[in-house]
Amino acid sequence: MFASLFARAEASVDNAIGDLGNRVLIAIPFIVALGFAAASFSLLVNRSYGPEIGNLIVAAAFVILGSIIALVVKVRQQSIVKPDEVEDMRGEEQTAIPKSIFDNEQLMGIASAAASILLPALLRTATKNWPLILAVAGGLYVFSMSEDGEAAPPPSTPQS
Repeated sequence: MFASLFARAEASVDNAIGDLGNRVLIAIPFIVALGFAAASFSLLVNRSYGPEIGNLIVAAAFVILGSIIALVVKVRQQSIVKPDEVEDMRGEEQTAIPKSIFDNEQLMGIASAAASILLPALLRTATKNWPLILAVAGGLYVFSMSEDGEAAPPPSTPQS
């Protein structure tokens, strides 16, 4: 009875991981090409306008590119309407209480079924890539240290 559920969950997870892997493999050459294009653009602009103005032009180009990407992502997220949101729009006005992803029983059922399959694979991957895992954990730790928005105190000068 549960074998078919596990088989479907495993196939769905395998398809999702395979699709993500394919997208990453496709994106890597484009990211490398973008890096080379940025380096060439930087050299060209620095040669034409000098290093100070050239670096400002390159920075402005990346700000414009990032802004365009942020706008596209925001428009795409707003255009996708979920079926439960349509029902909420039709019904009476309610107070806006954000739902957690963990409130969905079907999602939690799928996650608990797939956990026995994914956990060993994730642990094998983590043990192979432990330096990367440690670097990411260290970066997250450093970024999480300043939650109140205050700047870190300046380092004290050594006393003689």
